Amino acid sequence: MNLGYTIRASQVMVRHPVQGVERVRGRIDRRRDLRDLAGLGTSVSDFYGAVADWAPRLHALLDLPWPCPAVADFERVWDGIVADLSSAGVRVGIRSYGGWNDGDKAFAEAIWCIILHRRPGKVVETGVAHGLTTRVVLEALERNGCGHLWSIDLPAVDSALHSEIGMAIPQHRRHRWTYVPGTARQRLPALLDKLTGIDVFIHDSLHTGRNQMFELESAWSAMRDGAVAVVDDIDHSLAFRTFVDRGEQRRWLAARHVTGPGLAVESGLWGLVVKDREALAPSRRRPRPGRAAVSDIRDNQHYRALRPLMSTGTARDTRHVRIELAVTREIARAVRLRAPSGARILQIQAHHGQETLLLRDQLDRPDRPVIYDQEDARDAEARAGTQFEQVDFESAAFPASGGVFDVVVWNRNLVTLKNAVPALREARRVLRPGGLLVLAVPNLAALHNRVLLLAGRQPTTLHIDNGDHVRGFASGSMTRFLERDLEFRVVQITGVGIAPVTGAVLPRPFRGIGHTVVWVLQKPGGTTPGRSQPATAGLHSAGV
Repeated sequence: MNLGYTIRASQVMVRHPVQGVERVRGRIDRRRDLRDLAGLGTSVSDFYGAVADWAPRLHALLDLPWPCPAVADFERVWDGIVADLSSAGVRVGIRSYGGWNDGDKAFAEAIWCIILHRRPGKVVETGVAHGLTTRVVLEALERNGCGHLWSIDLPAVDSALHSEIGMAIPQHRRHRWTYVPGTARQRLPALLDKLTGIDVFIHDSLHTGRNQMFELESAWSAMRDGAVAVVDDIDHSLAFRTFVDRGEQRRWLAARHVTGPGLAVESGLWGLVVKDREALAPSRRRPRPGRAAVSDIRDNQHYRALRPLMSTGTARDTRHVRIELAVTREIARAVRLRAPSGARILQIQAHHGQETLLLRDQLDRPDRPVIYDQEDARDAEARAGTQFEQVDFESAAFPASGGVFDVVVWNRNLVTLKNAVPALREARRVLRPGGLLVLAVPNLAALHNRVLLLAGRQPTTLHIDNGDHVRGFASGSMTRFLERDLEFRVVQITGVGIAPVTGAVLPRPFRGIGHTVVWVLQKPGGTTPGRSQPATAGLHSAGV
């Protein structure tokens, strides 16, 4: 790494510690996004149903005429912007701004048509860099003779690049532009409150799933009926698809870049979503349970209720609870990302039922969840929100007929069964074809268990005194059994925690020594849950 860059970057981080923390968090989020993408089992382009002929489809989506006379004007504007930057000695295109790409031409053309046709009064974007997309917006606003653009941008950590911010924007176009330096988390909520309603939102800043979802959810509440959000680099995470799938009256499309590679595929993707005119305003929308109600799993009331239910107050127990909560978050995230709308969910051995309510809240229009357990230990809230069936897992078949559940969740307690394999076969039987089994099991081959065995001690996954942990499962062997003997397709495997050091989700090379392993498994047949097929003519709608 260049010494001058290191010094400049360090100075920026010291002067702006909040921004520094956000930059570090972004790197962590990228690793999680990559893990989610790797677990898709299909290409990101297929996952999003991306199209190459986006232009006529976009105009159909917005009820605009096609062919569009504004396209020829865009070509002249775009070529002029590139020529201006090139004449100023600036390299334009792929990795031209501190390793990041300039705006994609197709992405910019879509924004050009939207602004010329819709004539917005208030436009908000995140991310500026050289300002190619910003310049396109300002040129379109100037042609309309109305409207203003607010741009939030976190300057690059290398201060040597700060002089290049907005270089594409000439002075005579800046009267319609307000530049807001800082992170979207710092600046976007206050800006949206000040504007009291926007017509177009453009995301082109930090493309982690966490940040993209934050920006979309923040902007959506401020967007007027008929407003449009245009989102670049949706292939960097699953966030855009999660956002459009879980909302009501959201028409959308996904398209391929024409310039610049994406993170996950050779050609990157961008997306567009419309807030339909028929949708209820947020202040009049009826509240309902489901994943749209809570953006962060940690904020869910049922998740917050789990810690006091798990903890007994000892130091060892505190470390154990930290891992259990991380496992619960991974299960909830899997349900949120992959379960279809209206899913029927079964949780096995859910005890008090708060975790089941948490999982229910990750679903759109959820069916009433079902709990199977040896005895009914549900609290009052879970009794009101779930259905219960008493099951003897050691000897009896499950009460449901075959193929009735979309998702089955079994968290940790498989180790308490002597006859675990028949029970797993029953869990598979009650899943519909294409349904998901989310299975979490303490790992017999965890690092701390290996150390204990070397020291001649009992591994924590097999108990002697109280006898409740009677089976042990090692990550690799269990994976092979699930694939070969039970004929599941492995969608994703996650390792969580190294006791007593950390409760974090582990990088892939270390998952085999993690405290707990979480499998997301699909029963063959049917379609992949949570991935609706593209609608006619490549246009997508959610909740309509």
